[in-house]
Amino acid sequence: MKAPIIQPANPARPYGVGLAYRYSFHDEAVKYEDEIDIMEISTEDYIIRERRINSDPNEALLRDALDRWSCVAHGISLSIGSVQDLNEHYMSGSKRFLEEYGIDVFSEHLAFHEIDGKDLTMFLCMPFEEIAVQWVKQNYYAVRRQLGRPFALENVTYFFPAPHSSLDEADFLRRVTEETDCTLLLDITNVFNNANNHNYDPYEFLDRLPLERVSQMHLAGGFQQPDGKWEDSHSHPVMDGVWPLYEEVLKRSPAEIVIVERDSRFNPFEEVLDDVRKARELFYQYRPSVPEGDGPIYLDETPIEVPKTTPLAPEFAGLRSYQRALMGRITDSGFRERYQQNPPEALKEFGLTEEKWVNSLCDIDLNILGRLQDSWDYIDNENQEIAGEYEQNEWAAWADILQSEGKSV
Repeated sequence: MKAPIIQPANPARPYGVGLAYRYSFHDEAVKYEDEIDIMEISTEDYIIRERRINSDPNEALLRDALDRWSCVAHGISLSIGSVQDLNEHYMSGSKRFLEEYGIDVFSEHLAFHEIDGKDLTMFLCMPFEEIAVQWVKQNYYAVRRQLGRPFALENVTYFFPAPHSSLDEADFLRRVTEETDCTLLLDITNVFNNANNHNYDPYEFLDRLPLERVSQMHLAGGFQQPDGKWEDSHSHPVMDGVWPLYEEVLKRSPAEIVIVERDSRFNPFEEVLDDVRKARELFYQYRPSVPEGDGPIYLDETPIEVPKTTPLAPEFAGLRSYQRALMGRITDSGFRERYQQNPPEALKEFGLTEEKWVNSLCDIDLNILGRLQDSWDYIDNENQEIAGEYEQNEWAAWADILQSEGKSV
C-alpha cells in the first residue's frame, strides 16, 4: 500500500519519511520523488572540501534536491562529548551551510571520536556519568550559540559502555534532555543493535526514555556477525526486529521526521525504497495530517544563557584524561607497549590517576579494544594513501569545473 502524498504547509517544518541523501542515487530518487517526503543532507559532504570535490563539486545536485524536497541537516564530526575545544572549522562550515541553504533542522551524534588531534571516525559512547552529562551540556550550548538554534542529539551504536558507569544509557539520555533544550534523534536500529549486543530489553529501554523529547528517528539496516553481534553498516534492508520498535516509538512520541539511512548497496534502488514505503505507511497510520502552527519546539531560537567553562576546568579532568588515555590505547602503538609493561605508570602520561577512571579504562574488553586498534591502523594507512591521491586529483577536478563554466584555469 502506497502512503498518501502529504506536503507540509510550512516548508520550515519538514514532516514525514525520507532518505539520508547520497549524490550517487540522486537520479533514481527523482524518479520516485512523490514517495519521499524529506531528504537528510550530510553536512560533511559540503563542508569538507575533499568530499565535495569527489561527489557534488559545484553543488548542483544539492540545489536540485533542495528544490524538490524538504531538507534537514545531519552532522557527523562534531564529537560533542570530547573534552576539548570545539573544532572551529567544523562549526563555521556548519553555520555557513545551514544559513546559505536555509536549512533549519540540524542534528548530531551524542558521542565522541576525536581528541588530541586523533580522529577515530567511529563513535565511542560517553561514559554514562553525571560529569559527562555536564560536559555535554557545556558543549551543547556552545554549539547552540554558534549555530543560533537548538538541535537534536542522536543515540549511537557503541562497541562497549564504559565499565563501572554509575548510570545506564537510558538514564544518561534522560539527564541530557533534562539539562539542555535538545531533542532526541532516536535511531531505532541503534536501540536494536545495542539491546542485542549488550543484552538488555529494548522495550524496557524505551519505557525509561523521555519519548516526549523524540523529534526525529533513524532507521537503517546492518548485518549480524559470526559472533552474533549486530553491525551498524547501513548497507542492508532494515532488520525485521527494528520495525515493531519503530511502531512503538511512533505511538508514544511526537517525532515528525523519519529518515532511512543507506550508505552502500544502493542497487536495486527499489530495495532502498521498500524501507521508505514501509516506514511511510506506518508513519501516516499514526500521523494522518500535518499539525497546525508555525513549528515544533526544536525550532525555537530563543537564546539560553549557560555559564561557560573550559575543557581544562578541574571538574572535567578525570573525564578528559580517560578519553585521552583511551584514544592513546587505540591509536598509539608506542603507548600500547608502555601500557602493557606498566599500566599505572603509562596512564600518568595522560594525567589519569583517579581510581574510578583508571578502573574504567583498564577493564575495557580486550577483544573489542583489539578490533578498534586494528581498525585504526587500517584507517590511518588508508587515509595517508587517500590524501596523496586527492592532492594529485584536486586541481584536475577544479580545472574540469572551471572549463565547463567557460573560465580559464
